[in-house]
Amino acid sequence: MKRTLAALLAAALTYPAAAEPVRFAVFGDIQEETAEGHAKDLALADRINAAQPDFTVFVGDIQGGGPCTDRQREEAAEVFARISGPLVFVPGDNAWTDCRLPGKGDFDPLERLAKLRDDLVPEGRSLGQAPMSLIQQEGEYRENARWNRGEVVFVTLHMPGGNNGVYPDRYAFEEYERRNAANLVWLAAAYDEVRRSGAKGLVVMFHGNPGWEDIYWRASAYRDFKDMLANEGEALGVPILAIHGDTHRFTVDKPLAFKDGKTRADHLIRLEVFGSPERGFVLVTADSGNPELYSFTPVEVEGHPAR
Repeated sequence: MKRTLAALLAAALTYPAAAEPVRFAVFGDIQEETAEGHAKDLALADRINAAQPDFTVFVGDIQGGGPCTDRQREEAAEVFARISGPLVFVPGDNAWTDCRLPGKGDFDPLERLAKLRDDLVPEGRSLGQAPMSLIQQEGEYRENARWNRGEVVFVTLHMPGGNNGVYPDRYAFEEYERRNAANLVWLAAAYDEVRRSGAKGLVVMFHGNPGWEDIYWRASAYRDFKDMLANEGEALGVPILAIHGDTHRFTVDKPLAFKDGKTRADHLIRLEVFGSPERGFVLVTADSGNPELYSFTPVEVEGHPAR
């Protein structure tokens, strides 16, 4: 029997159309501290613009292992301002937590972090030539941000490399305790937003490699985060994509095991982006029509010699 036009329209309204796929670019660890390197980073921004992502996220480290300088932060700001769409900045370790180490300068790390926030973390919005609004965590860590796009919740966490910024002195540990507590609260809020909005997925972005392969979870400064991803994350019931830099190897896998070291956490996908000495970015597509939800297109712009 033929269905009437009214019946077809009623059926169509019963099943809402899937959201448009979201395409975003991710890059990090730009560490070639030369005039030539800065020019190449600006060219990398142009290549990202040519891909026309909905937004771009930088997952940390605007400098390498040399001395901490204001110029490096200013040059990074130039690169981010070159991005034609929104650009969200996530801090790494080299430009603030490391800045009191030998060879990096005798800086107060929190003074360095304050400058990063002043220049690269505007209140309530992203960087880039077409900024987008962000929900930022209240209090000390406004670089922890969240936004919704399509049917996915996106969240950033201030979780740098160098064992989450922890060094064997009380100064660093006290700051870590505050930041770790804030990160866990912010990740829990992202879980709540997934439930509230009925999102099909969650993307969590940060800098530090948390030691996914450490089946005994000895990387203590990341332990609480990994435990929350493994347990509450599984209960969330949607695919979680964790994106980070830090160790400079393009990787897509499912590396997280539960605490027994044997059972794989299949709900968690990890993307590690390019980093120095490679220069590139990864285009990620989140498409609810894709059974895997996420797909990845690596774009290696250049491989260059290590310094």
